[in-house]
Amino acid sequence: MANALYRQVSRDLLDRIADDGFEKGAMLPSEAELCEEYGVSRITIRAAIGQLVEKGLLVRRPGVGTFVTGRRSTAREFNLVGFLEEARLFASEPLTNTVIAADADLAKILDLPDNSPVRHIRTAVHREGEPLTVADGYSADSPDTRLSEEDYRRPVASAFAIGIRTRRKVHRAEQVLEPFAATGEVARLLDLDEGTPIIRARRVYFTLRDKPIYYLEVHYHPSRYSFNVDLVLRDGSAEIGFIAATPGTG
Repeated sequence: MANALYRQVSRDLLDRIADDGFEKGAMLPSEAELCEEYGVSRITIRAAIGQLVEKGLLVRRPGVGTFVTGRRSTAREFNLVGFLEEARLFASEPLTNTVIAADADLAKILDLPDNSPVRHIRTAVHREGEPLTVADGYSADSPDTRLSEEDYRRPVASAFAIGIRTRRKVHRAEQVLEPFAATGEVARLLDLDEGTPIIRARRVYFTLRDKPIYYLEVHYHPSRYSFNVDLVLRDGSAEIGFIAATPGTG
């Protein structure tokens, strides 16, 4: 019964988020207020919120509260699980290092005013002389947040190197993988013909307080990288219609 209750509460909160009952950045009522509103225990409320935190729709800020991230849930959702703390396997070579004015899209990603100064560093990664990736990193260009070329040369992921140097702990990242046509300098650096289909990853790193600290676009050589994905049911709550096997049928 308790299991069913937390799912009902979770679905109702999800509907409220989807219908803009809670806008992006809005703080949810306290656990005590939600307990009174739904007439359930604190354990049930925590389980319901935890399910939406896992989906990336809510984020907990210790000592502050629980907030709406602004992401949208979809019926067809797949999850790519990776480890942010993995050490970089290959040394990277910084190619360009410039300051640009953030356009509307980049400013929105990094939660900055339009035209804010942003540090842009492009790097290339090779293995035994063969190009593997071309990456473009962006961060706010202020003394306590800007990228440095040394961040790419340290034996840890660049986002973690930035966090260590600026003392801003990287807590999580959001990533989108999409098809992309290699053109211009990206095609040249990857030693590909113009228009060759490749995969591009767009990745945003966040601090513990859910502040975007770093945006990275990675272009992968099509024949030197592959992505392996495990698809699993979280806890059966997706209700996607699997039929239980008859005993003895395997």
